[in-house]
Amino acid sequence: METPEELRTEQIQDSLIKLGLGNLSKVLPSSTTDKIRTTPGISHVLSFYDRLAAKRAASGLTTPAKFEDFTKEVEKDVLPTLYMSQGLRADINQTLNIKPMFNVMQSFAVGNGRDSNYNFTSIWGTDRHFLRGGLDNELNVNAHGATRISDSIISRFQAHASDKSAQVVLETDVAGPDFFVNLRTMNPSFLDSKFSGILGLNFSQSITKKLTLGLGGTWQRQQAEYPASAGFELGARYATDTYIGSGILTAQGMATLGFTQKLTDKVQAAVSTQLDLTGMSNMAALMAGEPPTPSGTTTAGVKVDFPDQSTIRAQIDSTGKLGFAVDRFVAPTVKMTISSELDQVKSSCKIGLGLQIESQSQSVADTMMKLQTADREEARKFMADPPQ
Repeated sequence: METPEELRTEQIQDSLIKLGLGNLSKVLPSSTTDKIRTTPGISHVLSFYDRLAAKRAASGLTTPAKFEDFTKEVEKDVLPTLYMSQGLRADINQTLNIKPMFNVMQSFAVGNGRDSNYNFTSIWGTDRHFLRGGLDNELNVNAHGATRISDSIISRFQAHASDKSAQVVLETDVAGPDFFVNLRTMNPSFLDSKFSGILGLNFSQSITKKLTLGLGGTWQRQQAEYPASAGFELGARYATDTYIGSGILTAQGMATLGFTQKLTDKVQAAVSTQLDLTGMSNMAALMAGEPPTPSGTTTAGVKVDFPDQSTIRAQIDSTGKLGFAVDRFVAPTVKMTISSELDQVKSSCKIGLGLQIESQSQSVADTMMKLQTADREEARKFMADPPQ
């Protein structure tokens, strides 16, 4: 039979695990555990947290979406904005190894209005670590990395360097049983005895199985001699099996509203509205001496998936701008994307054509063929311990 001390130790470890810090309970020395257990007030706090966690677990809530992904289905899935391009583009992706994953990709672009027309990217990853690095023809360097500290904590970094500027972003995601926290800092510096940079905190909490509320805050000081500023955002998301509605409001009076509806298994429709409630975003009008006037833009779009793995996305906004993007596999490893944007007010048109080519090394192709012909047990053993 367990003693009260042993039971209290298990409760401390369970609480740490629920917080995503289960690994710490394994490395804490017994003296530290005893000190935590006997500290006045700690046992009451842990007991309260255990009761609260039990009630939250009984409610059946799940980990919510990240605060920055509240409108993801509208902006990143249905509407074609992120899939449209200008000029010609080709991406050649080659898989050199499966486990650990190692890919290289070369991108070529012509007529896109940018100086960077070539980019080389390499990707390496395992089930716990991920690294990606890129270099373009202007010698701009980009890097991205991530590591899984535990089942609920992931840390990432992003870096960009050019002859004009450099930028570093550090962030950590904590996925709880019914909440999600994102901590982020950009270009942190402690020079001149003062912190400068940007600090951000995003938090989302499941209220019911369908409703999620979110809160975001940002604190920044560009340079040590400048005063600091802060801002915050509030958001809500309501998701069912057939539709998702979301909204985000910032302290500056900017609002984003999104709604997506699943019409059939192959068809989705979405509406997105961007509102400037204060009218302060129209800098041209303000500089001309005109009073601030609230404004907004509404975009409606549709996405259609076809049995041949082709996808059509189309949209129209309240300014009369039309856009579409068509993805189609012209071969098993070649995908073609055609996009266009027509601005009737400005009488302008942009057209883009892209090709994405996937290739594999001979060893990877042989491995994939063996996995397709092998039974499930052999495939499972291979993925668990592949040949080096």
